[in-house]
Amino acid sequence: ALITACGEQIFSSVAFKCPCNELSFIYGLVFLLVPALALLLLGIILSKKTWKLTTGFCHRNPKLCKWRNLKSMGVTVFQISTCALVAPSTWIAVALLHGSYYECAMTGANSTSYRKVVCRGVNSEAKCITELQTFPCRNTGNEIEEVLRTLRAHSQVRYPLKIFKET
Repeated sequence: ALITACGEQIFSSVAFKCPCNELSFIYGLVFLLVPALALLLLGIILSKKTWKLTTGFCHRNPKLCKWRNLKSMGVTVFQISTCALVAPSTWIAVALLHGSYYECAMTGANSTSYRKVVCRGVNSEAKCITELQTFPCRNTGNEIEEVLRTLRAHSQVRYPLKIFKET
């Protein structure tokens, strides 16, 4: 988990640059979810129990394994899954706490109601709604910083899904 957290920080500072256009939603989600999926598959592939289960090693040498029935096989699959989920869940947790992938993805989200909620309280709300996708690339302006802080807060605290139900 610690190696994954450090890797995410290095990866986000070196490789991640939000495009600030209509592709930012897809770009942000890809950087958030694809490494997590790769870590999950790697965790499953590197598990010793996975190879014993899939190659039939236990079927040929039943004294070495205790997988004689479906229940014990289910327990083994559960053990493999829980071990394999440590790295991806760490990746997603650290990425959401950092907030840059989420910030990039949600500034490019094509949901008018979500944009209205994010831009609520900004003096030029209409301008904010139309130019939201360019906010991660700008470094100036109190209003821009306020919107980006709101997005970082959304990534760190689960935001109610009722926004999307309104559209």
